[in-house]
Amino acid sequence: MEATGSPYTHCGIVQIKDGQFLVLEAVQPVRVTPLATFMSHSDRGTFTAKRLKNSIAPAAYQQAQTWALTQIGKNYDDQFRWDDQRMYCSELVWKIYQKAGVSLCEPRKVRDYRLDQPEVLKVIEQRYGSLENVPKDENVVAPGDLAVSPLLMDVPLQ
Repeated sequence: MEATGSPYTHCGIVQIKDGQFLVLEAVQPVRVTPLATFMSHSDRGTFTAKRLKNSIAPAAYQQAQTWALTQIGKNYDDQFRWDDQRMYCSELVWKIYQKAGVSLCEPRKVRDYRLDQPEVLKVIEQRYGSLENVPKDENVVAPGDLAVSPLLMDVPLQ
């Protein structure tokens, strides 16, 4: 939240399998989690669900789903690299949609976020050693970037 200025800090892709709502999420490791468990990790009142405003072709959906399933078991990417070796949550969601031919938003650069915030600097120190070691030209998307995509609409929660 400190780096992005957004209340959204995590995201995943909801799917229904055998009548159960499940979420593909990039944590350690990338895995499928029951929706109720996924939601229980959110602060009360902060969970939101979104979906595409327009449908996509079945072949595009299948291509995205096939790719998504190959991500299960990958390690979480705590350095937010844009390659496919490891995955962080919003990268996973963005790339799944991209595989379906949908660009939810333009990736930003790491330098576009608020890296000078005290809490962000603490995390940078832990993960990179110093601000100078951060790959500031790396592509990145944050959950908040996805949440404001004009291609998505809110899904009412019961």
